Amino acid sequence: MDGNHQDSTEISKLKAEEVKPICPAGAIPYKMPMVMLCDPAIVNICPYDYKCVEAVNGHLLPPDGRSLCCKTSTLYSFASVFQEAKISPRIVPNPPLSAIEYVTLNVHTSATMHAPEIRIGDHFVLTPYRLLEPAYLKAVRLYSEQAQGSYLHILMFDPLSPTETMQLYYDRPSKEGKTIALDEPIPDGGFIAKRIFNASPMTNIENPQRPGPVKEYRKLWVVLVFKTVTPLTRLYVSVTVDLHSKYKTVTDFLKSDTGRILGTPVAGTYFYLTAD
Repeated sequence: MDGNHQDSTEISKLKAEEVKPICPAGAIPYKMPMVMLCDPAIVNICPYDYKCVEAVNGHLLPPDGRSLCCKTSTLYSFASVFQEAKISPRIVPNPPLSAIEYVTLNVHTSATMHAPEIRIGDHFVLTPYRLLEPAYLKAVRLYSEQAQGSYLHILMFDPLSPTETMQLYYDRPSKEGKTIALDEPIPDGGFIAKRIFNASPMTNIENPQRPGPVKEYRKLWVVLVFKTVTPLTRLYVSVTVDLHSKYKTVTDFLKSDTGRILGTPVAGTYFYLTAD
């Protein structure tokens, strides 16, 4: 992962100058995933469209390293973060209302390291952690406390791959605290994974002049959290039809009847994965 290690379990072992400052509320830092430190006493010290603000983890940082340049538009509206990343409205029609603090992925059973925390915009390398693709979510950490009495549904997908992997963790009862533990079992499993084939129907064999798909060195993953007052399984027939329908993209699923029931995501994040 680019930048300094930021796992909560590791913070106590780091010196203050080794902790990476984080923009508040999931805002975009200058030169993400790197950062640009600044002095709030100096006017216009940050580049145009960026503002010098105190890091959300400023209490862990040295006095001269507690402020950084963050994109101004993303400081006041998290929807702007998804728009700046060109995820909304093209891929996610309704951008999330707030940020996910971090997600943790499952670790391969032979690994001895704990599940690493991945924050918005991180470039994460699977190999050192012995993670395999498709990776699965272990937990989602929100910035705000959950209210009891509702159901949470977490969608993870890689929208730019010729074969998207869509994972939906559904009907998770909300509990006190900020962490959604997805490895806790629920009665019917509460999980579905599927592949969505969205490659162009015209292949290179049909048209030798057509260039093949661009091979990305990193893969974009998007995670969205939805909240409903009733479980999706209460609408079993219609939801089952939607979940098992053939879609060209996850965006099509978000526009289905079930997608409309899910509504606007209450939180979201995105990050990049590479195999090595």
